[in-house]
Amino acid sequence: MTNLSRNSLPLAGAILLLLFLITSLIPYQQHAAEAVEGGCINYEASENTITVNCNASFLDVVQTISDSDIIENLGNGEYLLNANLEVADGVTFEMTSNGADNLQYLKIAGENGIIVYGKILIDGVKITSWDSSDDDIVQQDMNGTIPRGYIQFAASEGAQILNSEFGYLGFVEPGRRGFDLLGGGGPSHDMLVRSSKFHDMWMAFYSNGAYNITVDGNEYYNNIKYSLDPHTTTHDMNITNNWIHDNPIGPICSDRCWDILIEGNLVQGTTNVAIFFSRNMTDSIARNNHVINARTGILLSESPNNQVYNNTIEGATEGGIVLYNPDIIDDGTTTGNIVYNNVISNSENGIRATKSHDNTVQNNSFSEIESREYRILGDSSIIIRDQQFLDNALISGDDSETGNLVEIVDSGTIQVIEGEVDEEEEDDEGGDEGEGESYNTDIQPYSRTLSDGDSITVNSL
Repeated sequence: MTNLSRNSLPLAGAILLLLFLITSLIPYQQHAAEAVEGGCINYEASENTITVNCNASFLDVVQTISDSDIIENLGNGEYLLNANLEVADGVTFEMTSNGADNLQYLKIAGENGIIVYGKILIDGVKITSWDSSDDDIVQQDMNGTIPRGYIQFAASEGAQILNSEFGYLGFVEPGRRGFDLLGGGGPSHDMLVRSSKFHDMWMAFYSNGAYNITVDGNEYYNNIKYSLDPHTTTHDMNITNNWIHDNPIGPICSDRCWDILIEGNLVQGTTNVAIFFSRNMTDSIARNNHVINARTGILLSESPNNQVYNNTIEGATEGGIVLYNPDIIDDGTTTGNIVYNNVISNSENGIRATKSHDNTVQNNSFSEIESREYRILGDSSIIIRDQQFLDNALISGDDSETGNLVEIVDSGTIQVIEGEVDEEEEDDEGGDEGEGESYNTDIQPYSRTLSDGDSITVNSL
């Protein structure tokens, strides 16, 4: 008996230790589960919203919210999202096609959206709206009245959008316009959008107050309202090396934007304006862009102190470059802009100034201009500097009460002929040197006020 009891002591101790470990582990596991499901990744049924409050990936969400009515795994890396997905402030969330996520295509059902307060990485993923009843994407009307999926950035910091595709998203409601940097609670900033496609969106990019944004090497096409619309006080933004085609309007920054760089973009097939400086856009640059087939190539409206240079514009049906103020100027004045070293061809007009003053156009090249190289109207003034005038460059003044002022400076000796030269009567040298007057603009500027219907033809000698 004594020997049996002594032999049983180690076994009893082991059993007691095992029971202690089991009873200690069960509450720990329960606590860990509560931390994920109750505090870190959770689904709020009343809001139909998945909230992410910790650094996580899309796979973490799928594994935590194991309900196909909320997130349905369609196979082959495709998922259907039947709820909003909200990333909290201070959180980093990843949606990638690489690694464990293997997220290839996310379909957002109904009018749900991805709302980002924190930081998000989207890499190699296709995201569209989805109509489950039709088993198809959601088309939009021209007024944006059909609710559908969207992506919203609300005071987001450090987002990266890479190698991805976004289509058929957004409608007219602010914050749900497609790819929407909403503002409101604070500006989104430090965002990179690169090597991605945006198409058939209500707005493929909209921002309010955003800053430190890079949009580089993307494709924007078939968008309904705007392709790129950085807006109200957006600043320090680079729009570079994008292919922007078949949209109503190209990049437009409106309402007190500044320090915007629009560079190296190919803008094709634009039914309105290819590049638009709008409503007090200042201290910004459009350079080295190639515009093909637009109503207007580059338009500056109520916007001072910008530079437009080294752009190539072909096939502008109204004007290559336009310096414009509306009848009622309430946001800014188009003045102090410098437009130089641009090449404009196959367009109705080369450079047009409307109700604008004291802008300088310098060393621009024109070919196959259908109407006139320079059109000045609405009591405008323009300074032409360092210009070679070839093949009877026509400068006309239209629609004026007091006259449109043109000043030619630092452009060598020029020949000025009253009115338009009839090309059928000009000699083989491109003009009759016996006609008109000669002026050395390096010594003294040539100034002329052109009233309604007046024009001059200018050649360099």
